[in-house]
Amino acid sequence: MNKEKLYEESKEFAIFCNYGVLGADKRNVYTYGCEHPRGTCADEIKVKLPKNNCFQIYETAIGDLAVESVWGWQYSINDVLQGNEKPCFYAIDKDGDGHRVYLDEI
Repeated sequence: MNKEKLYEESKEFAIFCNYGVLGADKRNVYTYGCEHPRGTCADEIKVKLPKNNCFQIYETAIGDLAVESVWGWQYSINDVLQGNEKPCFYAIDKDGDGHRVYLDEI
């Protein structure tokens, strides 16, 4: 992949840091749009996608946010949102290589 920054920083958006999720013992689980249904409690946090060379956020026709990758695939935010200590986007490209970009917490 080209190392120059292809995509600009995104606008801020809200995600949830969920605690006590069944099946994810002692780990935080991040979600977009709502709290995790099997979580004990959650904090809403504001984040931004920084300048990067893998992902960009766009608005869908119905007004939701989604993610497009540099290899042309489109994802819902929950499909690529991961992390424990710090939220990130992670996806595997068509060649099987993983790409991770950490989100900036505001």
